[in-house]
Amino acid sequence: MATTGVLILLLLLAPTPFLAAADFCDNVKAVGAALSKNASSSPVNFATSTFGQAPDVVYALALCLGDGPVGSACGDCISNWFAQLNQTQCNKVGANYGGCIVVYGASADILAAPSNATGGYGDNTPPFQDWNIRNVTTGDVPRIVNLTRELLVGTAAMAATTTPKLYATGVMDMERVTTYPNVYSLAQCTPDLSADDCSACLLRLLGMVNSTMALRMGGQMGVTRCYFRYEASHFYGAQPMLSLPSSPPGTTPTRTKRRSMLWVIPVAVVPLAAAAFFFFICYCRRLKRQRKGMLII
Repeated sequence: MATTGVLILLLLLAPTPFLAAADFCDNVKAVGAALSKNASSSPVNFATSTFGQAPDVVYALALCLGDGPVGSACGDCISNWFAQLNQTQCNKVGANYGGCIVVYGASADILAAPSNATGGYGDNTPPFQDWNIRNVTTGDVPRIVNLTRELLVGTAAMAATTTPKLYATGVMDMERVTTYPNVYSLAQCTPDLSADDCSACLLRLLGMVNSTMALRMGGQMGVTRCYFRYEASHFYGAQPMLSLPSSPPGTTPTRTKRRSMLWVIPVAVVPLAAAAFFFFICYCRRLKRQRKGMLII
């Protein structure tokens, strides 16, 4: 019984597998300082870092979102988040999705980019998600949901091909088609991904949006390598890079309008041509009679 009691006491006193010793936490602090410095000086506000020796090695990356802080402000966002961590008994894995995305852990997989459409650490982890508590309840709800989905897919496609930041924003002009505010979107990947990996990462996130989440008036989801957000308000400062729908519904394309204008021309020209031809015939007959001395007044 005494042996059993000692074992139980040792188990209770032992650290949990999710908490790290002081050496690891010191390395977390060091990696945070490196990320802050390197991301703030990066033209795309992105950095990765590895610090320490086994078994206390820390792997980390940081990215300031395209609509978020840049330069020194980006560095401040990263360092401020690390400053909030417990400096003596920190978690083995940590992540933040705010104005800056920060992820650290004890596994080198954190720095591994997705290798294909379904694999890779950054594309396989359970996502961070935060949803608006309000649902879409007014207007044509199915149409609003479908148009929001169309906007997010389009924004993801643009982000995957917009180098070097792999970042895009968009707006769906709902006011053209229904009584609902315009919806704004943002999508971004870490800039070291290929276009295919970025697209696969974002589309995988969008595929996780179920029928309940789709009714929300806004939300955001993210994993290590990609992130998206949408709201029924303009939540970023710059003008949207993508605007949908591309043309107002119910309007006639320019090409058709020009063709219809061509039909107006014969309508106006034909009567004029007929009148000119009639006067020409009369003039010829009169001229002929004059030559024969048969002019009749």
